[in-house]
Amino acid sequence: MAKRDAFITLKDHKPNFTNSPTCRLISPTKSEIGRISKQILQKIVKNVATATKVNLWRNTQSVLEWFNGIKEKQTAQFICFDIVDFYPSITEKLLAEAIEFAANYTNIPPEEINIITHAKQNLLYSGETPWVKKSGLFDVTMGSYDGAETCELIVVYMLTHLKPICGNDIGLYRDDGLAVSHDTPQMVETAKKKICAVFSEKGLKITIEANKKVINYLDVTLNLNNGKHQPYMKPGNTPSYVHAKSNHPPEILKRIPESINQRLSDISSDEREFNNAAPPYQAALKKSGYEYKLHFAPKDRRNKRRRKRTRNITWFNPPFDAKVKTNLGREFLKIVRECFPRRHTLHAIFNRNTLKLSYSCMPNVKSIISAHNKNLIKPNTEDPSQNLCNCRKKAECPLDNQCLAKGIVYQATVTSGNNESVQTYVGLTDTTFKARLANHKQSFIKENQRNQTELSKHIWHLKEEGANYQVTWKILGKARAYTNVTKTCNLCNLEKFFIICHSDLASLNKRSELISTCRHARKFLIKNG
Repeated sequence: MAKRDAFITLKDHKPNFTNSPTCRLISPTKSEIGRISKQILQKIVKNVATATKVNLWRNTQSVLEWFNGIKEKQTAQFICFDIVDFYPSITEKLLAEAIEFAANYTNIPPEEINIITHAKQNLLYSGETPWVKKSGLFDVTMGSYDGAETCELIVVYMLTHLKPICGNDIGLYRDDGLAVSHDTPQMVETAKKKICAVFSEKGLKITIEANKKVINYLDVTLNLNNGKHQPYMKPGNTPSYVHAKSNHPPEILKRIPESINQRLSDISSDEREFNNAAPPYQAALKKSGYEYKLHFAPKDRRNKRRRKRTRNITWFNPPFDAKVKTNLGREFLKIVRECFPRRHTLHAIFNRNTLKLSYSCMPNVKSIISAHNKNLIKPNTEDPSQNLCNCRKKAECPLDNQCLAKGIVYQATVTSGNNESVQTYVGLTDTTFKARLANHKQSFIKENQRNQTELSKHIWHLKEEGANYQVTWKILGKARAYTNVTKTCNLCNLEKFFIICHSDLASLNKRSELISTCRHARKFLIKNG
């Protein structure tokens, strides 16, 4: 389980927030087993939703398709409801009932059930004090890997209980529900009470409104009076976009106004509704330096025949920086073309159709400052008085009295033949250098380990020639190894930096070492836990 900071966000968009402030807890401290639970729940939800044919909405477009399919809209009324505190309200009992219900439509082995329930065990600390819910460790947290999929399973379960009341004229997107009825206002009020009773029976609270002709749902306004829909923005929201002159890949900056235009067109029923909603977005684009003119451009959603052929594509994602003049994309494709010509054995695997380039964004100023401040204010757990050397004879320490240093990139210099031949090798260690040195010495002595490193190969070559040699060591740099928080191994990256950019320091290292996978990430795998 990763150790991360939790966050509290204020729900200042809710009515009466000044008198009754509410908040939500975002807890990124989540079990890695949630990744597996996510995959399992996705499969279960898909199978159950298909079998029951309930309206499980995942985006605005599916809601609009349902709305456009409503007949005689002028005689219909909306019932709109919201599940209060949906995530924390999901109990272990409710989840067990939903899984038992889903087992009627798809096979769920006991080990998968154990994974799902185990992923809901969560801890929250304030300093060194653990906070535990009154109901125990079970909690569906916002920010967990499988939180959304867990909610969808509960939604499908609840929709099947609501079918006798509303039939297929009801649907849910996470905690937001919407139904339509052609009954009289009094009968609609009765249906409203039945919906409340169903949720109350399962331990869930809802806020509900009925007999509505116009409602704001997700990011659209649905109007039963004229059968139209248009974009909706919550009061107080001001759209803000990446500036046109920011340090982002040109293709991203080009797509920003186009994607906004397409989004507004998709959720507008006609050009008039589009023009009514466009001004604040147009003003935000202009403020961000874009000259793009928003215009109504509905997408043709007729089913088009697509080729089912798929390719295994490998993506190269170099970071983009406007200060770099070299066209990395052109150089990359040039290397591919030169190294793998048409008659090459591997051309079918490595060609312009299977190797693609897409720039990644550099960290913004906010993230850089935040990371810097976090390093400054984090408590220093290292004892400055700690001895970095435990050698009995300090003068004979192989690393200048730093043999217990951890997380370092080191260099070995091999001198042989009366100082006539000098070879260098760059390596790394996440443990103490003394432990790594012991492994090196073993590979110098035991012949079955002679191919363990390029350094050991060279030492054995010198021994076979009968040459005298001496190995000296020094530290080139320090860095942190892989953690499941950063998802980056700065230690491996630093070693590769020296091999690429300072080849004179690593004459024995091979280029093939640059494509090796990070060994430090293995300890975070579940099978190695």
